[in-house]
Amino acid sequence: MAEPLYVPVLPVKRNALGAYASLAPSVRARTTPLWTLAPRTGPLRTLGHRPAAPLDPDPAALTHWLRGRIGEVKKAQQATPAWLDAFHAEDEPGPVAAGVRELLADSPLRPVTGVGRAEWQTTACAELARASGNGLGIRVLLNDLPDERRTDAVQGLLDRIGSPPVAVDLLLDLGAVTDEHHSADKWALRALDLLGPLHRWRTVAVMAGAFPGTLPESFPAPLEEAHRFDWDIWHMVRHARSGHPLRVTYGDYGAHHTGGADQPSDSGGGPPWGVLRYTAERTFLLVKAPTAGEGRSAAVRALARQLVEAREFRGAAFSAGERWLRDCAYGTGSSGSGNPATWTRAGHIQHMAYVVRTLRTFPGYPTGRIPMDD
Repeated sequence: MAEPLYVPVLPVKRNALGAYASLAPSVRARTTPLWTLAPRTGPLRTLGHRPAAPLDPDPAALTHWLRGRIGEVKKAQQATPAWLDAFHAEDEPGPVAAGVRELLADSPLRPVTGVGRAEWQTTACAELARASGNGLGIRVLLNDLPDERRTDAVQGLLDRIGSPPVAVDLLLDLGAVTDEHHSADKWALRALDLLGPLHRWRTVAVMAGAFPGTLPESFPAPLEEAHRFDWDIWHMVRHARSGHPLRVTYGDYGAHHTGGADQPSDSGGGPPWGVLRYTAERTFLLVKAPTAGEGRSAAVRALARQLVEAREFRGAAFSAGERWLRDCAYGTGSSGSGNPATWTRAGHIQHMAYVVRTLRTFPGYPTGRIPMDD
């Protein structure tokens, strides 16, 4: 299997699963997601931070729920590889974790371990990786400038994986980068210098998310923009390492904020508004849309027209995401105006299609035209 061109970090939720499954085959073939299981229920979690005790009150329901979610990932992947990170389920009762591994055993999904995970978890991932032949990913969360202690921790993971050798991927996750003064590019470059030489990695990906997690209360109806700092970081890393033999793959969090997999799937209702979104070359175009109230559908359609009529809009033939926006903008009645989950799904589709087609234009990447939505 060829190295991925693009690694989006996506939550195992129906809007992201549906978006990936709806990509044109030519785009999907070059996109390898890092799927992250969201909690089933309970409070908001934070990736990389362990709860004091298991949080799901119903292990049987959790086991059933996990089986369904992993089945949905396998269906969306259609037998193509992807990574699956079950961080939020690893501290739940043992049978749940064992069930996750059993479900991955007959699939092309690659388990994910990382610094700070329990020793049993890394060992189990390595055993599964060897048994399946799919390999595994090491996800390193970079929330500061890494030093030699991080090197020692990753080397310890590699030693624990042991032999026989298995394909291992280095997934460097910078998390949310929504500030122009962020030092994420320096963190990424330092991590690559420290961790790159440790192993003959199958894939090395640098991932960050720039989609805003919150919008100001005064967020107006007219179109707003949020800068794609994740895209800037990757360009800076790529420029600084031009000519380096270790290839670095671009990754982001799609067209959603980085906390998507930290929010429980059954969190209930949300705010009385959502966000229609569109990805431009350097920014996200954002418009706040109502989820309820009199005249909601007409208001949503009028807001969608702002995106469709923006100069950055690539046309309805570009992907199913653009097509949905066009249909929403010029449709009538309540049907087809969507809800926050629909808007996120359409946003992911157009974003991933645009990223892949853009990456294909860069020197050193596979050449050849990717057709419009096929």
